[in-house]
Amino acid sequence: MLITVNGLVARSYPSGDHDRIIHLLTEDHGRLSVMVKGGGSSRAAGSASCTQLFTYGNYELYRGKGGDLYWLRGGSVLTPFYQLSSDITRMALATYLCDVASDLIPEETNEEECGVLLRTLLNSLYVLSKGDKSLATVKAVFELRSASLMGYRPDLTGCDLCSEVYPENAYLDILNGRLICADCQSKLNRRFARESHGDESSAGRRPVCPVSASVLAALRYVVSAPDKKIFSFAMKDAEEERALERVTETFLLNQVERDFDTLHFYRSVAD
Repeated sequence: MLITVNGLVARSYPSGDHDRIIHLLTEDHGRLSVMVKGGGSSRAAGSASCTQLFTYGNYELYRGKGGDLYWLRGGSVLTPFYQLSSDITRMALATYLCDVASDLIPEETNEEECGVLLRTLLNSLYVLSKGDKSLATVKAVFELRSASLMGYRPDLTGCDLCSEVYPENAYLDILNGRLICADCQSKLNRRFARESHGDESSAGRRPVCPVSASVLAALRYVVSAPDKKIFSFAMKDAEEERALERVTETFLLNQVERDFDTLHFYRSVAD
C-alpha cells in the first residue's frame, strides 16, 4: 500500500545501528510510525532534511501486507521549524508539545479532531519559533486547547453549584472539569471536614486549582476562540501567565492520567 501524506515529525528515535523510526502526525491518518532506512547513518543525506524533528513535510510512504510500520519512500520539506533547535528551552518545550500531541492522537485514524489538533500544534510551534508570546502562554494554550479538542473540555460557563457566571475568585475541580466559586468551595471544604471527623486537610484530597477572574477569562477564551485566534490575548503580567500555566498543566496531566519525561526536561532547563 502506497500513500502520500502531509505530516509533522513529532518523535524520532534510533532503530538498530543505522535506521530510525519517526512518528508522523497527519491530518487524515492520525499518528503514523515510519521506518527511515539508513536514517541513523550520517550517509542518509537524501532523507535527512525531511525527517528532522519539528519538520512539517510531504511524505510518500509504503507498507507491505501485515506490516506494523510504514517505510519512507521519499519526502520533501514544507515548513521547517529548525530554529527551535537553536534554543534549548524552546526546543524542550516544543518536544513536550509534540509528545502530548503524539499521545493524544491515535494511530491511523481519520477523526476530524486529530486534524484540528495537528493544526493547533503547528500554530503553537510557529508562535514558539517567532518568540511573539511567552513560553508559559504557548504551553498553557496548547495544553488546554489540545485537552478540549480530544474530549476533556472543562465546563467554564459558571459555578457548577450556584451558577455564578463571573466569580471574583474560583477553583477548577480538576477531576470533574467543573468550575466552583470560592463561596461554594468553602462550603464543600467544611462538609468534607465534617465527613472526615474534623480533618480539614481532606479537602486537599480532591484536587482543585485556584482561578482568578483574569485567569478564568483566559481559560474561557482559549477553549472557545477560533483556531487562528487562540493566541490573540495577553495576560497582565508574568505571575498571571504562570498561574494560567499551572491550571492548564494540572488539568491536562490529570485528564490523560500520565506524566511526560519531556515536561520534566523542559522544567529543568526553564528553571
